[in-house]
Order: sequence, then structure tokens, then C-alpha cells
Amino acid sequence: MLPGYSPESFQLLSHYLATTADCMANGSTPINPFLVQIVPLAFTSDLMLQLVLTQSAAHRAFRARKDADEVADSHYTKALRLFRKGVTDFIDGKESNPLMLTVGALVMCFTETAKGDMNGTIFDHLSAANSLLIRLLSHSDTAVPKDLKDFVIEYYTYTATVSMISIDARVSPQLLLNFDLEQRARHLLASEYVGNLSGCWLELLLLIPCIFDLGREFMMHDGDGDGDDHEHGHGHHQPRRPTADNIAMYGSLQCQIMRWEPYAFVTPEVFLAGRIFQQAMLLYLFTSLGSSFSRAANGMHQALIESAIVEAMSYLRQLSATVRINSGLCWPIAVVGSCLADSEQQQNELRLRLTTMVNTFGLGNMQRTLLLLEHMWQTPLAEAGPWNICRVMQQKQIWISFA
Repeated sequence: MLPGYSPESFQLLSHYLATTADCMANGSTPINPFLVQIVPLAFTSDLMLQLVLTQSAAHRAFRARKDADEVADSHYTKALRLFRKGVTDFIDGKESNPLMLTVGALVMCFTETAKGDMNGTIFDHLSAANSLLIRLLSHSDTAVPKDLKDFVIEYYTYTATVSMISIDARVSPQLLLNFDLEQRARHLLASEYVGNLSGCWLELLLLIPCIFDLGREFMMHDGDGDGDDHEHGHGHHQPRRPTADNIAMYGSLQCQIMRWEPYAFVTPEVFLAGRIFQQAMLLYLFTSLGSSFSRAANGMHQALIESAIVEAMSYLRQLSATVRINSGLCWPIAVVGSCLADSEQQQNELRLRLTTMVNTFGLGNMQRTLLLLEHMWQTPLAEAGPWNICRVMQQKQIWISFA
């Protein structure tokens, strides 16, 4: 079946089929695209097969808690080399398959997730996937089977949106999800799409870039991102005030999140996970106001934040930490967790949950999520919250995505 491949490759392939593919997908549909869509590609392309073996090796090494794993390292090096060669050939116009490269870039993203990379390498793969996907979708639509295309769009949208929180809104105009890609993801919504990465909450994920942009607007008003001049009495750097449009946008986003409902036909676990995402989205929105607005310690704004935390924690308690849907919950756990700097009991709950998840799924980014939260919990509450996750990443040199 695999001429030129070693017995070790067979072991890695069977580990992928038996374990890795299951841990990557959240189980929200009976058909696992990491098997059904990706494995057939691996049998038609050396690059894809190498990437699948690499992802399996990285996952197996992290599960075994091996710091140095020669097998995983050599596969990773080989995969990167093949992938870069493919991209170079493609850019040079030599015959190369944009589909394999696009899916390849996404598989590389989740390889970083599995190994728990902390150098932000996933963002390189994401930007490669971005331009490749735009190229792929601009080609004829018949070339790619619909199910595979839907999965690739979901895969990219999910990874891009939950990775945005790692980017500092004060300095970065996010371009991870352009208009065309967003429209294609919206087409999936029209068919009530449920996926193994975005569950039933794709609609919420598509609001993340809007909240990110709004938060950046508010932070610009803080005068936070424009040097220190205004602190030294130079009048020309006075922070602008939030506009009526900002306020209207905030209200519209809050309304969309509150109104959102998980599809009635999904399993109870997917339904609960959707509710957890919903509360985390509200928290992400509520905390976007930064210090642009003064707030009463026990005012309505604080009450909304506390209520979203309580709700999210209560949904998490109803969901066992060992069910497959947890593989996609690092983002909401990080958002909620980042707001718990003053509650030891709730911190302990999340600590226990993430530890159980690491032991069940063996995915590196679950362990890194906990590592990051431990740092967040050391910071004063005023400097905590989801918008400061990127700052703590900078301070501690932990560059991760929550995908």
C-alpha cells in the first residue's frame, strides 16, 4: 500500500486512524472529516501522507510526555521541507496542487496544536493557508468536492477566528478573515451546517473578527497604542472618544449573541458547548470596552460580566471533561478563565478540567492553555481578561493559538 514507507510509518498511520483523528474532531457529527476527507488525500499525495504521519507523530510524542522525540522531529522536518517546496513550486507556477497545499497548511496548523508549540508557528501556517485558500476558491468550483470544500472553509474559519485573541488588537489590523472567506463561511450557515471544528456555533465564530475590530476602536480611544506623548502634557495625542457608530455596533453585536440559539437537532453535548461559546463571546464583547469608559465597581457592566462567568461555569459543569466536544473548548475556557483572577475556587475548577482534558486527549495546546491561565491568574484583575491574553503571551514568550 505504501511503497517506500517504513513499518514505523504504518504504526503512525494506525495511531492517526485510531486516536489522532478522533482527538482532532469534536464528534459533533457521526462522520469524522479527519478520516473521511483527509485520509483519501493522503493516499494520493506524498505531501499529505507525510503531513498526516507528522501530525500523528507529534500527537503520540506529546501523549507520551516525551520532550525529545526523534521520530516526531524527523517527520516534522521532512513535512516542512515538502510543504515549503510545494508552496514555492506553486508560486513559481510549476504544476502544483492548490488543494493539497491548502489542506496541508491547515493540517500543519493542527500539528502545532497537537505538539503544543509555543513559538507562534501556527500563525505562519495560517497566513499560508489564507492565501492558498483564496487562490483555491478563485479557481473553478467543480475541481473540489463540496464536502471537502465545506470542511476546508470550516477548518480555516475556525482556526483563524479562535487564533485572533492571541493577536494584540492595539497593534494589529487583523486580516485573517477577508470578506470573500467570510461570505463563504456564511453560505455554510444557510444550510444549518454542523461541523467537527465549529460544532453548531459557526455563526458566533464569525462575530469574533467584528468584536476584535470594535475592541481595537475602543483601545485606540484609550490612547493606549499611540506612544506616551499624551502623558507628558502634549495635547495633540488626546484619545478620541468612542463614536455613535461604535456604540451602535456594540449594541448590535450584543443583540446578535444574546439572540443566538444552538440548533435544536444537535446532541446535548454539542448544544451545551454552543452555550459555553455563547457566554464566552459575551465576555469577550463586554470586556472590549477597555478603559474607554468609567465603570462602577458594582454597576450593571460588572453585573453582566459576572453573570456571563457564572453561566459559562455552570454549563461547563454539566459537560464531562472527557467527552470529545472538549477538544474544541480551549478558546471559551481561556476567555472565561482570563476573567477569574480573584476567584480561587473557579480557577481550581478550570485547572482540574484542563488537566483531565490533557490526560484524555493528549493535545499539547490544552496543556498550554492551562499554562497561560496560570500566568493570567497571577496578574491583578485590572490587567486580566481576554484582551490581555496577548500581553501575557508577550511577557512570558508563549505564542499559542487556542485552535
